[in-house]
Amino acid sequence: MNFLRGKTVFLQNKTKNRRFLSIFDLFSISGKLSISIMLIILTISCVTGSSLESSEQKKETGREGEKKILQGTPKTHFTPQEMQLFFNSVMRQQIRIGNKRFLPVIDNRRPVFVARDINNNGHTEFFALFAESILENETSGILRSVVSDLRNIYRSDIYQRQFILAVFRYHETNNEKKFIHEQNIILEGTGAFSSLKELKIDRNNKIYGISATFVTSAGTHEDIVIKGRQAYSITSIRNTLSDSTRKEDINNTGVIDLLRHNKVFVDGLGVETFITWYIFDGERFRSVKTVNTVKDLRVFLRESQMHLEARRTDRFIRRAVAPPVLEKLNAARIGQERIMQRIFYPVKWEYSFLIDINRMLAAGNEISFIFPEIYESPFRRDRDGLYSFTTYVRVLLRNGGVAISSENMDTDIIINEEIYLVRIYMAENPFEDNRFFFFVH
Repeated sequence: MNFLRGKTVFLQNKTKNRRFLSIFDLFSISGKLSISIMLIILTISCVTGSSLESSEQKKETGREGEKKILQGTPKTHFTPQEMQLFFNSVMRQQIRIGNKRFLPVIDNRRPVFVARDINNNGHTEFFALFAESILENETSGILRSVVSDLRNIYRSDIYQRQFILAVFRYHETNNEKKFIHEQNIILEGTGAFSSLKELKIDRNNKIYGISATFVTSAGTHEDIVIKGRQAYSITSIRNTLSDSTRKEDINNTGVIDLLRHNKVFVDGLGVETFITWYIFDGERFRSVKTVNTVKDLRVFLRESQMHLEARRTDRFIRRAVAPPVLEKLNAARIGQERIMQRIFYPVKWEYSFLIDINRMLAAGNEISFIFPEIYESPFRRDRDGLYSFTTYVRVLLRNGGVAISSENMDTDIIINEEIYLVRIYMAENPFEDNRFFFFVH
């Protein structure tokens, strides 16, 4: 159950290692430092530490110049000369994390990056993609064509190449313009790099995320980077044959939701598809609810069967037709019989006479509606954007049937069986009380 998971990446200052190195050097030179000098060194190291607390302390108690370095210069539009300055800053950068070396990913002689004021505070952040250098000829940059090669997912030596997002911010002081590399965000995706783009999270507050997508041997992997009030968070999504996630605003709040469809074998039921709802709480995505698909669909079909076999077509329609659709049908003065005709389409087969469903229901005989057995989710997303499926329903009249007359026949033919085609779809918000409906053509 770890295919969709979030983690927090705390702010890191790229000068951390340099500050602590100076401490170790001083201790190695002399073991008799005065207490005052030690206090000064410890104060400096605390200010430049990597923890969340020290970053916040710097905002509150740091000098004005330190605040400007942390926050950058407010700016959302950049000239071509300023963009070239950013390109040069990235191309000169080599990042070391542990014993790994990371180089910028280059496309058409420019770094692969996204620039966006992601939390609507007037500060543009530049996210440049860096890849781990694992080949001897990779010295100053790695071509996008190299890290995007689909053959990478079948090579164990290249498949585990790590990627990071290096965050740059624009600074302008005393007529000096520069881009400072402030921190790194380690991505979880591996394989063949696919895309780096912005993702609108909250259209009301103009909050964006950064989406990095990779192709893997199992499907795709997407890392969504979001900046909260104090830290970046990463939500990782893996789309495979048994596990997929879609991004959609299902409750019309202006904020996208994540819907994870996860297939799991359940003894005695079949392959159940669990749908989990993740909402954005302003900081990260968190799960709030999970529902069954196969189990609940079985209940819906059983209830529909009971209403139809009891000839309670009014109750069937109220339950089986989505309220907005039913409202439009009533406004157009389309009655129950016509609605039933538009739900159940007779199928032409060898012994079929295309009998209207209302004639089968009007016959005085005992009637049976036989729906298919559901052992796994039959829903597929169609061109309408709906998750739906079509299936056949067998309608059987016992101890009699519907009389069919023809000019070519001396006697009427009694028909006691007919096959109908229906389409069933899932509501856009699958967490509503009623989420399965019959399609009215």
